Parts: sequence; C-alpha cells; structure tokens
Amino acid sequence: MRKIYQAVSQIMGDVLGLSPDEITPDSLAPERYQEMAAAAIACEKTFHIELEDERIADLKTIADWAEYVQARLSIRDGRYLPPTDEDREKWR
Repeated sequence: MRKIYQAVSQIMGDVLGLSPDEITPDSLAPERYQEMAAAAIACEKTFHIELEDERIADLKTIADWAEYVQARLSIRDGRYLPPTDEDREKWR
C-alpha cells in the first residue's frame, strides 16, 4: 500500500506543481476539474485501472485518492482489500 501512496503522491505533486515532499496524506487533492482529470488520467495510466468520474469529485485528500486507487486495484485483481488502519498509519 505504501508504494501506491508514494506513486499517487508523485502524480499529485506533478499535477499541482509541488514536490512530493510537500505532499502529505491530509494534503488537499486537486479541486479544479482540469487538475482532477489530469490526476485521474495519470492514475489510470500508471496503475492500469479505470476510475469512475462521479467518484473522483468526492476525493478530498491525497489519502482519499490512494485509498480509491487501492480499491480499484483490488477490484481489478478480483479481491477487495480496503486499506487497514496500519496502512494509513504508515503513510504519515
């Protein structure tokens, strides 16, 4: 899960023009449509998944994005394993 968070942080940093070091799990995710679309496309290409447009608008933090990507990967791979509290703590 940590690798997913790191990749999502890198994507968000690129989209928002920030260094990955400036991104934390609680950092706000892109709010403008163009930034959200760019982040979604980058995540889809990086992880080889499809993100649901209507769900993306609900993602408020970088941790939300990482959890959503993890969920989509789990579904793609035929299993759903939501992140544990331990996973979330490792992000911090």
